Amino acid sequence: MRFAGPRAKEESTLNVKPEQNGCAVTEGRLPGTCAPMAFPFIAMQTENSERYDSSEALKSGTLFPGLNLPFHVEMQSRFPTVPAALAELMALDFAIDELGLYLDTHPNDSEALELFNSYIKLAQQGRTKYEAMYGPLAKQYVSEDGKYIWINDPWPWEIIEGGKK
Repeated sequence: MRFAGPRAKEESTLNVKPEQNGCAVTEGRLPGTCAPMAFPFIAMQTENSERYDSSEALKSGTLFPGLNLPFHVEMQSRFPTVPAALAELMALDFAIDELGLYLDTHPNDSEALELFNSYIKLAQQGRTKYEAMYGPLAKQYVSEDGKYIWINDPWPWEIIEGGKK
């Protein structure tokens, strides 16, 4: 059923003339390639897609270079500088989230699953080491003697690399 008035972006129809962008009706265009549609506006990655390392993924806003769209360029210039140890944890957590989304649509990609599991292990080890050096990263952390220490200084973003604030 169509409504009177202008179309909303979400109501746009699929491209019925594949010659316009070189992709079939059920495909979307990624830089340099066509791919099956995961959502109406985002082309789905193919199995074993090229991936950024976790820190580059965090800066780019995606783990997959094919999804690195032009609006991310401005965000890269605004990305805040954080201590290296915290940035590494943030990058690992971001890569875990991205790989989890990828695995939702590619559950049989054993290489991605292996990478996902290794990133989870690295993040757990890194978080344990970071919290031992600088204090808790999340409010559910309670010290070994049972005290609630989330409110103690410094906050995770106030730490200067190599020591406390």
